[in-house]
Amino acid sequence: MNIMRNHTMGRCAALAAVLAAGFAAQSADAAISGAGFTINIAASARVLNAIGTPQYSDVLMQESCDNPHLRIRKNNKPAIMLTVNDTLSAGAELASFTISINNPLYLFGDGDGGSLENFTQFIQESVYTDAGVSITSNTLSADLRSLTLDFDGLTAGKKVIFNVDLDAINDPSMFLYPDYRTVLNGAPIDLVSPPTDPASFAGTFSDGDDTLVASGRLQQMTLTPQYANSNIRPYHSMDMIEVTTTDPVPEPAAIGLAGLAIFALGVLRRNSGR
Repeated sequence: MNIMRNHTMGRCAALAAVLAAGFAAQSADAAISGAGFTINIAASARVLNAIGTPQYSDVLMQESCDNPHLRIRKNNKPAIMLTVNDTLSAGAELASFTISINNPLYLFGDGDGGSLENFTQFIQESVYTDAGVSITSNTLSADLRSLTLDFDGLTAGKKVIFNVDLDAINDPSMFLYPDYRTVLNGAPIDLVSPPTDPASFAGTFSDGDDTLVASGRLQQMTLTPQYANSNIRPYHSMDMIEVTTTDPVPEPAAIGLAGLAIFALGVLRRNSGR
């Protein structure tokens, strides 16, 4: 019995040592810290740009006093703002971002044409993106439901704003210009329908050597928007532009290794106490 106990203790000690050493090495190599970013979505890039400023309320009111028909189109081509935490370590940046539609009835488009829609591939860049930040590429998956953007200069405290186009599948019964709150935030399409899965996302931070991924799902909306899709608001009614916010948390890859080391050490202590 003592021989078996000593053998078990020896294996646990070896495992704990290896895991602890591996965790220490990973912690030493992981130069990225303070990573994270906020996702804001709205019908107006100008409203997103004003978040956190003294002018926000005025801008929100001004942008909300728009043409009801144009609002339907704006909600169909929402602005998305990614703001990197100002705690992100120096030398690191948000290098790429992928957003995926989980509702099979919808997909990303490439704009509907027109002189005012300057879509490059599958996005429309905004003049409100911070200086020094650029979108270097944007690509769409084969099923048209996952949009990936690559960035340069999206470092601590910086933001990027861009518009996307949302389409319905080829079904004559569906509204041609679906509302982003239904497509991306899973809001019920009407009062008798249930909410659906919101879009998922993944953002990759890089410092040139290491990478860190933040992933999750967008804010879930459970109520049907008062005015959306073919339900156009009356001209005399006010419909304040809605802003949805999601705060993703990076996946703590190193924590899993640390947890295993702690578990192994716990087993070792329990065995040694017998």
